Amino acid sequence: MRIDKKLHLVVPIYQDEEGGDIVAHVHSSPISEAIIDRYFMVLGQTYSAIFSQGLGLAGGPPHAMRVLKAIATERGKWHDDPKTGEIGVEHGLVDEMRRLTMVDAFKDGKWHDMPLEVAVAQGILSAEDRTEVENAIAFFTAASATLGRAQRAGMLRAAAELWGAEISSLSFTEWRSSSRTSTQAGNTGEKPPAPAKDDKPPANAVVAGKPRSVPV
Repeated sequence: MRIDKKLHLVVPIYQDEEGGDIVAHVHSSPISEAIIDRYFMVLGQTYSAIFSQGLGLAGGPPHAMRVLKAIATERGKWHDDPKTGEIGVEHGLVDEMRRLTMVDAFKDGKWHDMPLEVAVAQGILSAEDRTEVENAIAFFTAASATLGRAQRAGMLRAAAELWGAEISSLSFTEWRSSSRTSTQAGNTGEKPPAPAKDDKPPANAVVAGKPRSVPV
């Protein structure tokens, strides 16, 4: 099974819990086929557990990373194994998810791109923001690695609608460039933010007439 390289997850981060201006977008690219091959069992078990344990589409994304860690820990796969040299899920899979996650953040009147870890270190993303985003990415990864091609896109787009996120066909560089030059009027499928200039604050993102974000 291989993840469609065209499916990228984009999650908006709002100024406060009530919505307001978007302060950042988190863009996560799919992991490689080699990583999927190494961790397909724990990813499949994570996806299965989300539904068999009753979390479902609405409850799964906010807890997917926790489910992944619980399953990997129970099976002795979370930490590296110094005896066999096997790289555990934490360093081999989760660290790869984080490496492939970039943030486009509005700071000091401008948009800046940076790795996820830098955005957290600078306080652009709170610890709660990071947890929500990483849970969403874990669900995205587990579903992508488990579902067949015919089911994958529909499931991920349905989940993204519930999160207030979007599934994009663009890499981070392409998406960032597009989001800074597009207008809402010219948007025909994706939901990038309205263009932001250096001397203007970021535009609000609206889904179904109101701001949306990843649920807690």
